[in-house]
Amino acid sequence: MFREVEAAVIAAGIQHGASHTEVIVSEDGQCTVIEIGARLAAGHIGVLIQHALGIDVWAALLDVALGRSAALAPTTRGYATVRFVTSSCDGRLMSAFGFPKTGPGVPFVRWRATIGGLVHGPGANRHRLGAFVVTGAEAEEAEERADTLLRRVRIHIDRTPENTSQVRPASTSAIAP
Repeated sequence: MFREVEAAVIAAGIQHGASHTEVIVSEDGQCTVIEIGARLAAGHIGVLIQHALGIDVWAALLDVALGRSAALAPTTRGYATVRFVTSSCDGRLMSAFGFPKTGPGVPFVRWRATIGGLVHGPGANRHRLGAFVVTGAEAEEAEERADTLLRRVRIHIDRTPENTSQVRPASTSAIAP
């Protein structure tokens, strides 16, 4: 798989910087590259790397872009995981409780939604209401704590017709030929 990804990245002309490449591997092991982006992966991957391994991905990318050696050696050996808060349906966000705050073992928290604002059910990254990162010395520790914190989050969505009629699914018709 690595050979196919490397060949695709080289063919795309990416020489210095990040590359997010998605592949499909068939049951017989055939690898097909389906997407290449000259960027970091989404989903707070850079934040996870920073808090699990102590690597400042953004500084490393800047160093590479400026022709300098990047500091990519881990300075710590831990684990990090992310949890996303989503609405189960379209509507208006009426309340949200139990969202964690930053502190020991929770280095990153971002709430994006507005009480009273329109929200969408899950379907795209932009529909996420918020996210938080949990760290731990062991993978299981981080995962279990993140799941526990996520179970504490409570949101109330008003699904009345006047609220859901204003929520429209994304359309590509304006950009697709």
